[in-house]
Amino acid sequence: MFKASAINLLDLQPEQVNSWLQSFDTVISDCDATLWHDDTAIEGAADVLNALQTRAGKRVYLITNNGLKTRHEIWQRAQRLGFQLPNETHIISPTQTIVDYLKQTTDITKRAYVVGNAAIARELNDAGIESFGAGEPEQLQPDVKWQQFVQRELSQPAAVANVGAVIVGWDEHFSYCKIARACHILCSNKDCAFLVTNKDAVHKYPSYHIPGTGAFVAAIEACAEREALEMGKPNPLVLQPLLNAAALQPERTLMIGDCCKIDVTFARNCNLQSLLVGTGSYQLDTLHANPQLPRPDVFLPKLANLLPYI
Repeated sequence: MFKASAINLLDLQPEQVNSWLQSFDTVISDCDATLWHDDTAIEGAADVLNALQTRAGKRVYLITNNGLKTRHEIWQRAQRLGFQLPNETHIISPTQTIVDYLKQTTDITKRAYVVGNAAIARELNDAGIESFGAGEPEQLQPDVKWQQFVQRELSQPAAVANVGAVIVGWDEHFSYCKIARACHILCSNKDCAFLVTNKDAVHKYPSYHIPGTGAFVAAIEACAEREALEMGKPNPLVLQPLLNAAALQPERTLMIGDCCKIDVTFARNCNLQSLLVGTGSYQLDTLHANPQLPRPDVFLPKLANLLPYI
């Protein structure tokens, strides 16, 4: 309706906003910095998503690149923060997308090596997929040379036996040893799946920036000479289960998010409408100053601004 116009809905007449509200039946909303910050809901966000369901009759799904929790755990957080969703199938998460992908494309009797956190292992385990490495430190000790590590850990056939996937997520224990193990597995078996929860390069906080999963997977991609398949936004693959189930029509679906590079790009990749909210890193001034950024259809300073129109 307002394709890539970056129009502030607050500048429109109420009847124009109401007409826009009628242009979609389904809402997919990002979570972090759109609905909540850490474990605190953004004021008014739950009221809007709940009203879109109960008053406007919209179907609502939450989508996240957060691979630190399982789909069920994200649903539990949403419920705890006041977001009313029918069940956990209304959560689109990279851990569940990984499980769905492995079930459809690989032999799930094989193990998965996880460079990442324990939530990935929990999701895999719930689906009956064996994994190893998740949440575990593996450091090269000061008195051990890399040659000794390789000889001990990688020189035997067992190091790659029955491994069907390498999965990378955010890992506070990321190390040379993990890069070496992932590289060895991937280079030893070209049919091994290589998946990553997301390729977010950096996580930005008010007082500091830290490396994201994209930084970790880049190191493994470089030495394995393979590109990991992204299991989060902006890859349209994550929307495929809903499309297969005919649960939505892309052109009548609204994507809400706080990040131009990820959320707006995801909307474009999937042919969705897009609403950018200013509770993250992007404001209208940011868009005007950086014309190369993907432009959303519409903008609101915060999601709560929409409540009076519903």
